Order: sequence, then C-alpha cells, then structure tokens
Amino acid sequence: MRSLLLLFTTFVMLAACGLELKAQSLPRVGEAIVVSRLRASRAPTVRAGDRTITIVRVDPSRYRFRLFTESHDGSRRPLPRWIGDENLTGGINAGMFLPDGRTVGFSMVDGVVRSNRRPAMFTAVVGLDPVTAASSRLAMGGEGCAVDLDGLRRTHRSVLQVRKLLLSCQGEPLSWPNRRRYSAAAFGIDEHGHAVLVHCRTPYRMDELSEMLHDLDPGLRALAFMEGGPEASLIVRGGSVNVAEVGSYEDGFNENDDNRAFWDLPNIIGFAPRDL
Repeated sequence: MRSLLLLFTTFVMLAACGLELKAQSLPRVGEAIVVSRLRASRAPTVRAGDRTITIVRVDPSRYRFRLFTESHDGSRRPLPRWIGDENLTGGINAGMFLPDGRTVGFSMVDGVVRSNRRPAMFTAVVGLDPVTAASSRLAMGGEGCAVDLDGLRRTHRSVLQVRKLLLSCQGEPLSWPNRRRYSAAAFGIDEHGHAVLVHCRTPYRMDELSEMLHDLDPGLRALAFMEGGPEASLIVRGGSVNVAEVGSYEDGFNENDDNRAFWDLPNIIGFAPRDL
C-alpha cells in the first residue's frame, strides 16, 4: 500500500512539474512585459544559434510604442545606444532600410512622412499612435487583414510599411517568396492586442519560422518580418526583464555564427512607460 501511495505521489509531482514547465512558455495575464523562450521544433540546416525563439509580449496600455528615425532623432547607432539615448525600455528593428537610412517602405511619424516609398512587394504595415481613442493602440495590416497602408494612415499618426507578414491577422502561417535562411526579428500583436517582439538567432527559411511560431504559440497574430541576418536586434530592459538578442547568419551575406555585436541601425521601433 505504501509503495502504491509513493508511486501515486511521484506521479502527481511529475505531472505538476510538467504543467509548470508548460505554463512557463505561456503569457501570464496582467503582467506588463512577459518573456517566453521557446525551443524551435525543427532542427536548423546550418550549425548556428541554439534553436531558441525569444518572444516578448508588452502591454500597450502601459507602454507607448514610437518610431525613431535617423533623419529626425540623431545618427544611426546600435540598438543598445538607441535604448539608452532615448530612455527606452526596449526596441527592435524598424524594417529594412536604404543606404541613406530611409526605410525601404513608407514611413510616417506623428503625421509627418519620412519616406514616401511604396514598393509593391512590401505588403505588411504597422500602425502606432491612434488618431482617436476608438482605434487600437497598435494595429497591423497586410495579407489577409482587414486594413492596408491607406487605411492605417487614416487611423494612426505613425505608420511603417515593411516587407511581409510571417503570420496573418488570423494567426495563420504564410508562404515566403525566397528560400534564404537567416537570423530574424519580427514585430506584431497577439490575440489580446499586446505588442509582440520576436527574435530567432538560429537561421531558418521564413516559411519554416512562420510554421513553427504558429505551432508553438497559437496566440500570435499579424506578425511582420522586420530584419534578418546580423542586423536583427532585440533589447528589452525593465524591472527583472533583461533581453539582449542579436543575429548573425544570413545566406549569401554573413554565413557564420560569429557575430556578437549589435550593428548600427538608422530606424527602430522603441517603447517606454506611458505617463499615467
């Protein structure tokens, strides 16, 4: 009888541990910043990174997100310096950029157009700073979404057009136009409207990363690719949270896992506490 009781107790303890481990990978309701580190479900085809996918959720009711650009906020610099210079809690790449520092796609900050380019292949869009309280603090548009660039220009003061969504507004994985592998940074929202910042140093093809994110975290919605390779950067520093992720590998450009330095960025999306 005692052996059966011991066996039952051991089973309960193991089950509890399993439940606790599973819960650690899920967002905890009510917290302003939640960090999840998930193991990529697919082995990479190159030896780089550690298969960790970092997902940071941020409550936009407690943190304000802003678009910072080299043309108006000082010269380009690595993400840690952006964070320190602008007194930010965290930040991530604001999409791909041209040699002169302008975003490849359209960008507008506080109603002022910073880049009027609208490349047809750039199909994802981010909206920050709503015009009225009726609009969400963060909004995403793109493939399979109800709004597009022109729609977000009407509802938000700051708008950024980027390459493509990895996940649709319904959270479904989307195909990717090329087969290149690279470290990646992404930005979007989840089912509760929280901002989501994602980083994966291990290089994958983007359709593979999209499918893994869909399977590992079903709550993700409208996740947009922001940057790849050694320039992919993510930093969050607030309270007990300390995230500092930098990319390295990119097919045809930087085919190694050696990079440990944050590269200069001309544009970032950053966030800091709201004045309550």
